[in-house]
Amino acid sequence: MTETMTINTTKGTEMPDMAESLVKELELTEAQNTFEKFKEAYEWDNADIAAALQVARRTVQRYSSGDSYPARRVRSNIADLREISILLDEIFSDEADAIRWLNTTVPMLKGRRPIDLIQKGKLDEVITALATYQSGAFL
Repeated sequence: MTETMTINTTKGTEMPDMAESLVKELELTEAQNTFEKFKEAYEWDNADIAAALQVARRTVQRYSSGDSYPARRVRSNIADLREISILLDEIFSDEADAIRWLNTTVPMLKGRRPIDLIQKGKLDEVITALATYQSGAFL
């Protein structure tokens, strides 16, 4: 006598799907918060954020409204942009000082302005300069 056993395959996939959905929602919220921080504190607009992330301005609008979810490369760039914001907050007591630093040539950046590197998507160079500055090294 042979018995047939049925395995419920949907039950095991509900949790991963729910967890993935929650992670996406949290990451999108963090992206939106990062965009707002740069808009409010550093007087950026969607075009500035798009340049930093190396995406179209409309793409930033879709992320901001929650209509689209960033690809892996863009999520990494958003995390780098958030890291820059955190470092600027930790280093400079005044947002005006942070804006001034972003727009000043920095020797460690070979005389380039951090804002120019950010606009070219070279976020890692700016993070390195800020981390070095935070450690007390002379820039």
